[in-house]
Amino acid sequence: MSDYDTGEVLLAISEAGDVAEAVALTTLEAAGLLERQHLQEWVIAHPEVLGPGVKVVAVEFDGFVSAGTPLRLRLDILGLGTDGRLVVAELKRGYVPDTVDMQVIQYAAMVSRFDAETLATVYASFSTSRGTPLTPDQASQALFAHATIITEETLANPRVAVVAQGFSPAVVSSVVWLAMRGVDFSLVRYQPYRHTSGQVFVTFSTLYPLPDLEKSLVGPGDAFARGDHESLPDIEWSDDDFLELAPVANRVTLTMLELCSAEPGRLVSLAEIVETSGVTHASARAQLAGLTIQSERRLGRRNWPVTVQWDTDGTKRVCYVMGEDTAAAYHRAVAQLAAEQETVEGSDPSSTGDSDAR
Repeated sequence: MSDYDTGEVLLAISEAGDVAEAVALTTLEAAGLLERQHLQEWVIAHPEVLGPGVKVVAVEFDGFVSAGTPLRLRLDILGLGTDGRLVVAELKRGYVPDTVDMQVIQYAAMVSRFDAETLATVYASFSTSRGTPLTPDQASQALFAHATIITEETLANPRVAVVAQGFSPAVVSSVVWLAMRGVDFSLVRYQPYRHTSGQVFVTFSTLYPLPDLEKSLVGPGDAFARGDHESLPDIEWSDDDFLELAPVANRVTLTMLELCSAEPGRLVSLAEIVETSGVTHASARAQLAGLTIQSERRLGRRNWPVTVQWDTDGTKRVCYVMGEDTAAAYHRAVAQLAAEQETVEGSDPSSTGDSDAR
């Protein structure tokens, strides 16, 4: 049995369907295939190998700098999910070294400092190098069209993946331990086969985490506790949605909603939200991240009531904008809440200050 044998059996079925021929296992090396020229190109062409909704935004990225000094590091593939999170992928021909987990975590830590402007510049360079010239502004538009939301919060929490033909027990054990402590880590295993005709086939499968494991387990908990962002729909926000959000919305979220709904279509910068709410920049970012949690877990959707986009005045600021229909729904909800509050206060004798009324 080969060191790479996973127990998977690939059969070539005749056109009539009555003959099944086993296709032999092989390796990329035995097939004369290389990591960069071949495996990497397959993943670029089919980024779904790294997970659903992944868009490749950079390849062989080497723009890491420390204290003004370039580092001799090169990330194989950088992707972006529709949830606005980066995907850091390391590709290996054959077995991965036992240090690969630390290598890819280092890459994830470094790319977590990306902002939307840097990401757009990197994607513009990548797209241009692949024959589709884009300016940074055009790249930014393409990225925001792909992802529901891109903020410093989503970019600061990348997913990591290692793609290889085999993983040592040490690597698997480390990845499982890291995943149990909150690191979104996946292992993708490929298996090449060579048919008697000489044609090579390659299968890709997720070794960890098991894709359907959570669906097969029974236990208590929130249905959205795992944050299955990809399976959630984009739903237009209604009066009822805002009525449900209001009691749990934090200060910064409410400030953003007030500013954006006051002038539908106007770009409201994060700096304006910070100044109006009277919190620090870091606190504002953290509180806005809570809106994603409430949208997904409480309301079962992945979209915010605002969209995120670049300012158009050349300042390259991340801004938030609300449509007219959503703003109207928000105002109706606010008016209803205010009316309900007045009713409650009016029916409470203690609110009149007249002790003889009791």
